[in-house]
Amino acid sequence: MKFGDAFTMAVPPRYDTPHLFFVISDPSKNGGEYVIVNITTDYIRAGRECVLNVGDHDWIREASFVSFGDARKIGSDTPLEKLIGTLVVMRTPLKPETLKIVSEAAKQSTALTDELKTLL
Repeated sequence: MKFGDAFTMAVPPRYDTPHLFFVISDPSKNGGEYVIVNITTDYIRAGRECVLNVGDHDWIREASFVSFGDARKIGSDTPLEKLIGTLVVMRTPLKPETLKIVSEAAKQSTALTDELKTLL
């Protein structure tokens, strides 16, 4: 995975609905560790710290929200790359301008933990 990658992943409990995720930190600068965030249409769950709209990514079909509270650190103990083609499907990477919006919002987020902010 690389900074700005986007992918869908089937998540528990049923693994039947793919969810959109973005890689918002650079694994090459953090010993292979990086942060992923989920994109959702549920603003109550995600808050409104970072709103994305149609055109910000080709998977976004309506106003969507970056769920910084659900962000996860990925590293060697969580090998997402091994799931590509099964539970993980790579999507079009983020456009530089969208990546900048999400990255700046992450740095200011009150929902993203300090531990995860150190990886940004």
